[in-house]
Amino acid sequence: MSSIGVIRMPQDDKRDSGLRILALMFGALAVWAISYAIASGMLHHYPASARYRAAAVVIGVIGFVVWQLATAKLIGLHDEFTRRIHLIAFAIAFAVTGLFIFTTDLLQRAGFVDYIRLRTIWVVMLCAWWLALIGAQWYYRR
Repeated sequence: MSSIGVIRMPQDDKRDSGLRILALMFGALAVWAISYAIASGMLHHYPASARYRAAAVVIGVIGFVVWQLATAKLIGLHDEFTRRIHLIAFAIAFAVTGLFIFTTDLLQRAGFVDYIRLRTIWVVMLCAWWLALIGAQWYYRR
């Protein structure tokens, strides 16, 4: 009996590479979420200890930086056209977030809004980025 080896095609390597990058992205997102949950828990349970608060900040920031680096790597692996779509989405998200912060600041000073949590600004920014990415892809790929 002869043994026939599996012939790997170049597109199989690209697919494996794409799956690895996707796994990296989801892993980085999971690291961010877990580090944020750990940091929030530490801040909630140990509010008096400066050492635990500092550790919580470091843990939360490291998780966020891991996600940022993975996102930058993912965008950098794409072609120039896809990078441009991401750049446009970032610009739109930046403008929307800036407008939201400016508007809520004025609404707070006018007495119409009491307090906006930083977490709310983050949600607005991430949702604006996600929607802008979908919108830019739809606009430029149709």
